[in-house]
Amino acid sequence: MSAFSAATDLQPVDDGRFAWEVPDGWHQGRGSWGGLPIGAMIRAASMVEGRPDRTVRTVSLQIAAPAFPGAHSVAVTPVRIGKGMSTWSVRIEGADGGFVAGGTVITGVPRASASDRDVTGWSPVTAPEAPPAADVAVAETPPPFPEFTTKFEYRVHSGFPLMGDVAETLGWIDYRDPVMPSDISLLALVDAWYSVNLVPLRELLPISTVNFTANLLVDPATLSQGEPLLHHGLVSGFGDGYTSEQRRLWTADGRLAVDNLQTIVVG
Repeated sequence: MSAFSAATDLQPVDDGRFAWEVPDGWHQGRGSWGGLPIGAMIRAASMVEGRPDRTVRTVSLQIAAPAFPGAHSVAVTPVRIGKGMSTWSVRIEGADGGFVAGGTVITGVPRASASDRDVTGWSPVTAPEAPPAADVAVAETPPPFPEFTTKFEYRVHSGFPLMGDVAETLGWIDYRDPVMPSDISLLALVDAWYSVNLVPLRELLPISTVNFTANLLVDPATLSQGEPLLHHGLVSGFGDGYTSEQRRLWTADGRLAVDNLQTIVVG
């Protein structure tokens, strides 16, 4: 079992409820890296779903409080189970019963439109140009980078933190301890890159994600373990200390794997 899989491992308690022990070693700020509660919520919904033809398609999750190392519970309840799509409500609570994170996970079957027409030209959005991952050195992440960053390999091509540049970043990323690609690992991975809000800054400010919405657009089975993905991040707007940050993960052959929008609080 990979380090990430172990960190998001859930133990069934009763119908739709799971025990989750948040491990130490994944710190980001006051609590743990946000990819852990994101991964745990997606894993819980997938376990309750139980239908192999209904895979995770989209999530909309809110992180209201830090997930501190220790005991937590994850609860999943159905919102609607349709003919081809299921909508699940997911909630994480701490040992004291306080709300930590929650939101919606949608699973669905493949649609006929995926096979009966050519959709390759539907979007004008294409993968940004970048050198191959093998040509970009792995960046070190010593303090003050958060502890969890030691679990990943960052190959930064442009947009380094605290450089005072335009809020855009590009580079390759993968788990340091190889993870078999899955809906859980991919949707968490898009959260592992540093916030692009750090690029235009000259000094560190507190930064936290409060809303995380993402669409999974590739079949994880088409990806190989240990294959880095190209991360492209940019800030599309800033108001009153709240930013809208767009993040995308692309495969090496130019497919959009994850399309992610985050609301991030700065300062």
